[in-house]
Amino acid sequence: MADNDTFGDALIGALEEAVAYERGELPGTRVDRVEITARNARVAPPPACSAEQVRAIRHGLAVSQQVFADLLNASASAVRAWEQGAREPDGPTRRLLQIAALHPDVLTDLIDGRHVPYRIPHGAGVMIAAENRVPYGTPLDPSDPT
Repeated sequence: MADNDTFGDALIGALEEAVAYERGELPGTRVDRVEITARNARVAPPPACSAEQVRAIRHGLAVSQQVFADLLNASASAVRAWEQGAREPDGPTRRLLQIAALHPDVLTDLIDGRHVPYRIPHGAGVMIAAENRVPYGTPLDPSDPT
């Protein structure tokens, strides 16, 4: 506000600018609208997770308690308490557990993505490197007879 403008002048100018903004008349401005709003959508609360379910989700990801805790941004002691039934996961953690159960790759893609990508084999319960592996005892150099 310039020194010679009154508060009333500044207020009127701000209101005119707000109306122009809403109409999309200001250069470089636009009003974004979303299609899914609270009026037309409902999101179910995350399901409760028993100790057995938490353990099954972790085993399905084939990770240790510490790695699982890191993936959920929780402590390893919290994971132990959930798996022993001493504590129940809170709301945000229950949602993460739901996502881990439905879409495990969302979490496993976060594991050491800088070096070796990991994937979960179907049914095996063992995490393996996604790159080509050589059987144990096979020489790394094909010209090496040992």
